[in-house]
Amino acid sequence: MAQIQKERRVYYLDCSYSMVSYKLWNKVRDNLIGAIDNISDETTEIIIIPFAFDSSTNPLLTPISALATKSGKDMLKKKINALPMSKKTMTYHYVPINDFYNNRVNSNRITYMFLMTDGQDEDNLQRTKTKLLPQWGEKYGNRNVFGFYVMLNDCAKDPNIDKIISNQSHLWKVETADVDINLIRLQNNAIFNVRNEKYFDIPIYGNIKGMNFNASFPRSSPYKVEKCSLEGNRLRVYVTSEKDVHKLPIASNQQLTISMSGGGQFDFLVTDNIVVKCESKPERSLKITVR
Repeated sequence: MAQIQKERRVYYLDCSYSMVSYKLWNKVRDNLIGAIDNISDETTEIIIIPFAFDSSTNPLLTPISALATKSGKDMLKKKINALPMSKKTMTYHYVPINDFYNNRVNSNRITYMFLMTDGQDEDNLQRTKTKLLPQWGEKYGNRNVFGFYVMLNDCAKDPNIDKIISNQSHLWKVETADVDINLIRLQNNAIFNVRNEKYFDIPIYGNIKGMNFNASFPRSSPYKVEKCSLEGNRLRVYVTSEKDVHKLPIASNQQLTISMSGGGQFDFLVTDNIVVKCESKPERSLKITVR
């Protein structure tokens, strides 16, 4: 049995005064609280990091963290509702992104970043566009790290940011204040023995109601996906090979690409590649001689 990898969710919450002037502050806090309430796995680590630039304060406020237990959620919700607000604030996006790069990724957990902002970046050096966001795919495209750039209103929309995000693996933009996003992930590895098995199963985590999944190996692979089916909370992948099983490698790692259809606007498949250890080994058997 594979061990379920634990999660860390990091929410950067824009606390600049424009959140009040745009009448977003109460709505965003309520939606963030709703997202926290809907985390069902009590081992999930939740980190809330408020940010706003004030000439008299540090642009990153003190992080608030807890596990997703009832007591942990209650503490986080109380802290969120009590967050301070200053009229003399500006929005610098490079500050939370830089903080995430340097401090928040946990290699032992699947890490998600939610950057929740209501306005244009006020950094004259444009460090987010020119330096930081273009690094995302190189840093995290092949790791269990996923980012959501949450644009809370029309003022947050930026075609240049959109273009950068669209070119990064494991990074998406979301145009909503509701961060209760359905994150769908699969176990990122599997084992299949072509001599003994017709299929293998991959566990799926997240709400998959009404969704369909497809899988494929590269054309260069000696293995082909015949069909896929959902069996409860598992994706069953049927595999064949056109080669003689005796001529296949005893073991090789093959990349399996996963795609999803039928989901809604806020359903995200965050695991799109899986490493499958494909084997061609004779089945072990126990021989008994009766005298």
